[in-house]
Amino acid sequence: MKEKVLSYIKENRLIEPNDKIVVGLSGGPDSVCLLHILCSLKEELNITVYSAHVNHMIRGEEALRDEEYSKKLSEKLNVEHFSTRVKVEEFAKENKMTSEEAGRYIRYKFFDEVLSKVGANKIALAHNMNDNAETIIMNLIRGTGTLGLIGIPNKRDEKYIRPILCLTRDEIEKYCQENGLNPQIDSTNKESIYTRNKVRLELIPYIKDNFNPNIVENLNRLSQIIKSDEDFLQSYVEDILNNNYINSRFSIESFNKQHISIKRRIIRKMIEMVYGSISGIEQRHIDDCINLILKGETGKYVVLPHGIVCKIEYQNFLIDTIKDDSIEYEYKIKIPGITYIPELNAKIYTNILENLNNINHNTFIKYFDYDKIGNDITVRNRKAGDYIILSGIGGKKKIKDFFIDKKVPRDKRHTIPLIAKGSEIIWIIGMRENSLYRIDDKTKKILEIRFERGAGNE
Repeated sequence: MKEKVLSYIKENRLIEPNDKIVVGLSGGPDSVCLLHILCSLKEELNITVYSAHVNHMIRGEEALRDEEYSKKLSEKLNVEHFSTRVKVEEFAKENKMTSEEAGRYIRYKFFDEVLSKVGANKIALAHNMNDNAETIIMNLIRGTGTLGLIGIPNKRDEKYIRPILCLTRDEIEKYCQENGLNPQIDSTNKESIYTRNKVRLELIPYIKDNFNPNIVENLNRLSQIIKSDEDFLQSYVEDILNNNYINSRFSIESFNKQHISIKRRIIRKMIEMVYGSISGIEQRHIDDCINLILKGETGKYVVLPHGIVCKIEYQNFLIDTIKDDSIEYEYKIKIPGITYIPELNAKIYTNILENLNNINHNTFIKYFDYDKIGNDITVRNRKAGDYIILSGIGGKKKIKDFFIDKKVPRDKRHTIPLIAKGSEIIWIIGMRENSLYRIDDKTKKILEIRFERGAGNE
C-alpha cells in the first residue's frame, strides 16, 4: 500500500522535493494511516512532516482520548505536533452554521494557522476512495452537474493534497492493523445522524448487497473518467476566454454561438476569476446568466450569491461583484401574497396565520406579530439612517454599525435585503430580526415572511 500511495503521489504530482506538509490528524484510521505513510516516505520524497489536531469539544472523554493519542503518535513518529480545542457546537450556534460546517471551517482555519507558523506549503488531508464515493452519491442526491461527479479533488489551490485518495477504507484499516497503529474510533461515525453517515452506513451497504459489490471502486473509476474529460473541456474553455475575454468583458455574439455545455463552463470560469471560487453557485444561477445573455438587453442584470452580478453592456456582458450602493431597489410587500425582486431574482412570500402551531424559524423564514407590523412594509437594500431594535445590547442600533460589528465587508452590505417599515428594519434577511415584533403569548395574528432566491418571476 505504501508503494501504491507513492505511485499515486508521483503520478498526480501531489508532493515535490523539499515540501513542508501539515497533516490533519484526527486520530482516526484514515489520518493515522496518512501520517504513518508520509513519515515512512520522508527520506524518499525529501519532505518535512508536521501534524495538527482539533478537539471539537463534542464527545467529552472520547475527544480527549483522541487528542492525547494524536500527540503521542506524533511524538513516536518524531513529528512536531500542534493541537487546539474549540467548542464547535457553540461556534456553530453563534454563526448560524451546522455543526459539520463549523467543524470544517475551524479545522481548515487551524491547519492554515499551523502552516503559516511553521512555514509549510501544503496541507495533507486523509480522504479516501470511500469518502469520494460517498461524496459523488451525495452530489447526485442533491442534484449535480458533471463537476459534481468528479467528487473530491486530489489537490486544490496547490496547497491542499489528498495522498491516500487511492486507498479504500478496508485497505486503510488493514494497513493500520499490520503496523500496530491502533487508531481511535469516533463513535459518532457509527450513528446515522448526518447525511454522509446515512450514505456510508445504510445506502452504500444496500447497493453493495443488492446491486453491485464494487460500487465504491466503480464510482471512483467514473470520477477519474469524468475528470479527464473535464480537464480537456476546461482547456478548450481557456482558449475561448483567451480570444474573447477582453477588458473583463465577453462578446455576447461569440458566447451565444457556443454549445450550452461550453456556455456553462465559461460562466463558471468567469465567476471563479472574479470571486475566487464557485462555492454556493448552483446550476440555476448559471442558467439565469445564460438566459440574460441570450436576450442581450443593455442595462439588464441578474444578482447571484455573494454579491456577484452578471450584467449586459451593449455587445458584451461582464461578471463582477456588486459595488456598494451600485444597485437600488424597493418594493412594497404584498400581504398575503408574493413579491418578486428582479434585482435579486428572488421572492418574498407572506402569509397570515392564526395559531402558533408548527412555527419553524430558520435563516430565511421568520414569524412576526402581524398586528404590531401592519401592511405597510417594504423589501429593499439599505439606506442612510436605517436602524433595528435588538434585545440584550441596548436597544436601537444603526444598520451600518450592525454590519461593522458582524464584519460584513463594505462591498457586500448593499447586497443584503432588508424588510423595512420606514427607516426601522424589521428583518435583516439571513441575519437578524427586530425584537419588537416577535410573537409572544399575546399575539393573535402571525405574519409569516419567507425569502427565496432563484425563484424566477411567474
